[in-house]
Amino acid sequence: MQPKCTLVGPRARTNDCRWHAGLDMADQIIEGGRIIAYKIQWFSGAWSGWFVPGLNDLDIKFNIYASKCTLAVKAQSLRRWWSYFYDHNHEFIICKPN
Repeated sequence: MQPKCTLVGPRARTNDCRWHAGLDMADQIIEGGRIIAYKIQWFSGAWSGWFVPGLNDLDIKFNIYASKCTLAVKAQSLRRWWSYFYDHNHEFIICKPN
């Protein structure tokens, strides 16, 4: 079966700290599907280019402190750019099983 893919957003910040969960695939737990591409709206109002998980989405920052989210965030861990879903507007393309 082929998954159904849809564009979601633009969507407001989530305030969900699980997006900081290192390099784990938080999308499958939080959104119930696989995000195949996403954009972030920076505070300046400009939009990023498209990020593709596992291809060009390794954030230049990292998780300094551990977090007590549902998905444990380890201190000093790498993260994906989608960690900014926490406090930035964003949009994404997600694929879910039919």
